Amino acid sequence: MATIEFKEELHSNIRRTRITYRALVDGQEVAVKCYRKPLFGLIHWLRALRRGKKIRRAGGPVPGIVYAGWVQKLQCFGFATEFLSGYRSMREVLRSAYEQSDQARVLELLDLLGRCVADLHKLGIEQLDCNLTNYLINADNVIRMVDEDDVRLHPRGLNESLALTNLANLGARLPPGDLPRILHEAYLDAWGASPGELRSDPECFEHRVFEKKQMLRIKRAARDAAPDREFD
Repeated sequence: MATIEFKEELHSNIRRTRITYRALVDGQEVAVKCYRKPLFGLIHWLRALRRGKKIRRAGGPVPGIVYAGWVQKLQCFGFATEFLSGYRSMREVLRSAYEQSDQARVLELLDLLGRCVADLHKLGIEQLDCNLTNYLINADNVIRMVDEDDVRLHPRGLNESLALTNLANLGARLPPGDLPRILHEAYLDAWGASPGELRSDPECFEHRVFEKKQMLRIKRAARDAAPDREFD
């Protein structure tokens, strides 16, 4: 069993059943996701481990696995990957550029994100959550993906409708207006879609972004959260 030294909490879901920490595993800096409630956690931990291995075999842009197993101190299962030093969440970086009215940087980030999602789809990888915190970016504009237990793999690739809906889910996290459209255009440019394809239809994409925004509002209302939270 590895020696794990916890340093700080990085992220938690609302129910605090999955908490990510910065830690040291046998002296190596990692991000370790702990799945609380052993039986419930075991299911999600196994899913993360199995999908994590498949994502890496497919060539997904994810950090290397350092440890996967029982975390004695917290009495739960943990999944630890290399700590991405110098990386920040796409939500933080994009929101900062938007609030500072740095239009050039916003356009650059959306271009990078759209291309990243297109590359993921080409590999048959679907990030189900689509939260912008699941995409990390560094000063060199390298994007890595995290939160692997919310990823689905499609050996034969994503069909057009599923790919468009997945991108729309991400676009729904952006402020309404031009930003979702710019994301869509960057995706299409990287994918190489032809006119007439479903994924190339701007009206269809806009409609699916609207539907996803409505679904997010319903979920947030159920949790007594603000109905509209940009970049979230």
